[in-house]
Amino acid sequence: RITAAMTEFQMEQTADWPSLVQVMSPARKFYVDNPDTLYHRATLDPRLGYRVRGRRGDELYLSFCVYGLRGRRNAILANACDDELQFAEDGTFELVLSAERPAGAVNWLPLDGNARTLVTRQYFADCTQRPAELQIETLESQPALKAPDEKQIARRIRGLAESVTRTLAATEAASELWLQRPNEVSVDSMADDWASLFATPDNDYVGGWYALAENEALVMEGRAPACRYWSVQLCSRWLESRDYVSRRVILNHSQVPLQSDGSFRIAIAHRDPGLPHWLDTAGHPEGGAIFRWLLPEGDWERPTFRVIKI
Repeated sequence: RITAAMTEFQMEQTADWPSLVQVMSPARKFYVDNPDTLYHRATLDPRLGYRVRGRRGDELYLSFCVYGLRGRRNAILANACDDELQFAEDGTFELVLSAERPAGAVNWLPLDGNARTLVTRQYFADCTQRPAELQIETLESQPALKAPDEKQIARRIRGLAESVTRTLAATEAASELWLQRPNEVSVDSMADDWASLFATPDNDYVGGWYALAENEALVMEGRAPACRYWSVQLCSRWLESRDYVSRRVILNHSQVPLQSDGSFRIAIAHRDPGLPHWLDTAGHPEGGAIFRWLLPEGDWERPTFRVIKI
């Protein structure tokens, strides 16, 4: 899955004729992809400027995040979400990405010399909500694309190999932290800590690793902060979301009514544990469980994990 994605990004996408390509799908997943999120990606050249045109849909949240390398590590270079952008009454907008802010640009993101990738995110509470319409172009017209020569192909293949290597290294490093402490909250990170996984600075992340016998369930309890969106999902050690097409492997704030004291209680189990809100391991005795708090207000408390017999 990682190799397939990186092949498209490195071999097919170009910065001078950019396009916003859907990143994740039920068959292509990595970096703890959120099933409630629609991700698009474009390749950037910091020497060029870009214009994103769009129209809002029913999404709960829309953002644009620029990534690039700092040394050999991925870094978040710039970010703007809908709170920071101006929209016309009909929901249309333009966002300029460039080294210097052009005169008259209402919405602008800076591109420094390390900028390489733009990722857009749209969050939804359910699949009936209509997504935003987005397209990207360079500020200045570019010559028609020519077929790549041997040197260009070789350079793209090297980029492909480096991307796969970095992605696997970041994935394994994150998983190793979880595996050391099963059934405990072991992940408590801001986005900068997860920049290697292309996290968004608008999220806080918390979670851990579950390891359950057939007659066990992991009960997760806590209070979500006031935020735009929150969810908890299951993933593999390769940070792939579990089968969300046929199994319930994610629950968000719209699907979990809070208890009278404002808290939530969600279980992870191989079968119905007798609790109203539970996530299906899909037959996997081990895996990751990650909470996302999107644009949280103020401080928040870690949820608690405990194993029960069922």
